[in-house]
Amino acid sequence: MREHLDIHIKPLMDQHPGLGTVLETAGIGCTTCSLGTCRVRDILEIHDLGPEATRDLLTAMGRRVIHGEAPFEVPDLPRRAPAARSAFCPPIRRMVEEHTFILRVITCFPALLKALATDFDAARPLADRVLDFVRTYADRYHHAKEEDHLFGLVEADADILKVMLQDHVDGRAHVRAVAEALDARDLATAGARLQAYGELLTGHIQREDTILYPWINRRLTDRQVGELFAACMKVDQAFGEAPSRMEAFVADLETALA
Repeated sequence: MREHLDIHIKPLMDQHPGLGTVLETAGIGCTTCSLGTCRVRDILEIHDLGPEATRDLLTAMGRRVIHGEAPFEVPDLPRRAPAARSAFCPPIRRMVEEHTFILRVITCFPALLKALATDFDAARPLADRVLDFVRTYADRYHHAKEEDHLFGLVEADADILKVMLQDHVDGRAHVRAVAEALDARDLATAGARLQAYGELLTGHIQREDTILYPWINRRLTDRQVGELFAACMKVDQAFGEAPSRMEAFVADLETALA
């Protein structure tokens, strides 16, 4: 298996179709990744399975899919020394909290679309406030913390970062399309693109909370945690009271659409 560690996962799965099932059994969703250029060794590091689980996974990949009955070696991989912290550091923990507000707004999308279909003119101001939340809170505030500060703490060419950044780009395109469709009173297109945005961000946030953030958190030195905390504080200061107002808006939105 050593010779497979530096192969990109998508071509390897194309060559060995059963590999995706083995990875999914281990909780690794490479089959749904839009990029798939992570090397096998990168996937093992990012998911931090532990020495025994890593060895079990490589054994399953080799015996059940790649090598079959032929003999093969399962390599012992060097492990990065884990950080002393056992939970998210404060700035990353705050980003996880921000995710909860974004997800609550996404949960309101079906009710918002129903309101628009019932009385477009009456519901349009609320839809505009939702778009403002997405553009200001989710993108310029939250995503800026990630793109300008958090992501810079790991290798810029890490494939998982490429996937996350592409999600941001795709999400912005969906939001622009929703706004244009609403201006044209094209509710079908607005609904389709809003649903696509919600599905994209829901999966994106799940991958960040369970894969990307834990991976970065494990790698940070205490000095980097302090630098990230200071950088995020500057972002909070620059936005002033806007984030707290928008977090309060989420509860108002839920009440209005209940």
